[in-house]
Amino acid sequence: MTDPLVALQIGADSFQDEGVDTVLDTVTDRAGVNALFLATPTWSLATGGRAEPGRPVPDHGATEPASPGWKGGSYATPHPEYYARTALGPVPSAGWDMLAEVTTAAARRGVRSYAWIDESAHARTLRGYPGFLTVLEVDMWNKPARRPCYRNPDYRYWHLGLVEDYIKSYPIDGLGWSTDRIGPLNLLLQGPARQGLGLVVCYCSHCKQAGAERGIDWRRAQEGHRKLVTLNAAVAAGDVPEDGAFVSVWRLLLNHPEVLAWQALWTDGQHQVYRDVYGMVKAYRPEVQVGWTIDHADTLHPFFRASQDLAEMSHFSDFLKVAVYDNAAGPRLHTMVDGLARAVFGDAEPREVYPLLARMMGLPQVPYDALLDSGLPAEYVTRQTRRAVVGNEGRCAIYTGIDVDMPVGQPGDGGIEVVPGDGTETNPDRTDGKARSTPESVKAAVLAAFAGGADGIVLSRKYSEMTLANLAGVGAALFELGS
Repeated sequence: MTDPLVALQIGADSFQDEGVDTVLDTVTDRAGVNALFLATPTWSLATGGRAEPGRPVPDHGATEPASPGWKGGSYATPHPEYYARTALGPVPSAGWDMLAEVTTAAARRGVRSYAWIDESAHARTLRGYPGFLTVLEVDMWNKPARRPCYRNPDYRYWHLGLVEDYIKSYPIDGLGWSTDRIGPLNLLLQGPARQGLGLVVCYCSHCKQAGAERGIDWRRAQEGHRKLVTLNAAVAAGDVPEDGAFVSVWRLLLNHPEVLAWQALWTDGQHQVYRDVYGMVKAYRPEVQVGWTIDHADTLHPFFRASQDLAEMSHFSDFLKVAVYDNAAGPRLHTMVDGLARAVFGDAEPREVYPLLARMMGLPQVPYDALLDSGLPAEYVTRQTRRAVVGNEGRCAIYTGIDVDMPVGQPGDGGIEVVPGDGTETNPDRTDGKARSTPESVKAAVLAAFAGGADGIVLSRKYSEMTLANLAGVGAALFELGS
């Protein structure tokens, strides 16, 4: 194998706590890291900051977890001229220019630097910025929701200004985007959803106009969404209609096909942002690599996977980071099954849903009760990597996301959003979080990714959670591969 990408997701706090040179020496020596995915901007403890409060603190860096007042931001110096098209103004600085300090030190070691944009659409900090409430989605009840709308010009130009600022102001080698949104219909099909909290669906004037251009009656779509929310709540409470949950959901979609069309409209709005970012970068610096995270839900959730056409996305991607988190997958899959059995598959018990879901998604047949303790075997990593390699039709690189000490089960890890919460991190795993990474499991996952044809790996979620021993598992796998 020749020079595969071995990237590490890392936030500014790690460099500030341990020193830039110390971190670079550690990750290159122990894990063979040759690229950094620098989390900026981020307003989420899933990618930025120290370990979350209540989580174990690893054997390096600060001995205290993230403070309750941590807010994040852009770890770069804003240049106002790039934000003239948005009323939101420059993306606020977090107070330290990580891009300026780290990219130079990394380049001296031959390590590439990627600006890794965590949209953090759920973050309360964002909603506190002046003017940010004007870019929020409008929910099915015609009130402002909790996350920004991809079609709102001010929100789009805010991010495009950030991208232009980064690629023109810093010698970055690549740029990526991560988000935690999976779309309105997907949320209502996969599990119980709290009502009255601004569910992820948008009926703002921009989305209505886009719908009209496609010939979609937004009033019919909104009516269908309201009915689906009511049905979702009834099934979750155990009040399954006489015709059954699945039949009732399917009948509703037959009577309101606009709900399906609105899901596609929402997804296309997200992907249009990707197209705009890709085109902007390539117009100015074509050598900069641009890519996106394919959320972990893509390997577990059939409805979400259907909305992620890798072949189509490959036309505006240099790489796709496909999240294949084998350790976290066990508890997350357990939660997914539980959610489906309380929503669209509410006619069955979780143990009855699980074998069907595993077969549909090409997952190893791990006993249901074992999911909480041991995650999924390395075979899962190989299968899902190979699927992505085949699915993108060879037009872009596939980087497999490997979880190293990724927390599961406790405060909330920003993964699969089963229940929309109040806007901070959302907890996808109602478990006790017994699944844990080990040097052996990390090594096996890395070997499995390359066995599946990966062009590289991305160590996730963030360095500030990873133990040195488990990072060494990456190095051991690379040594075995002869890299």
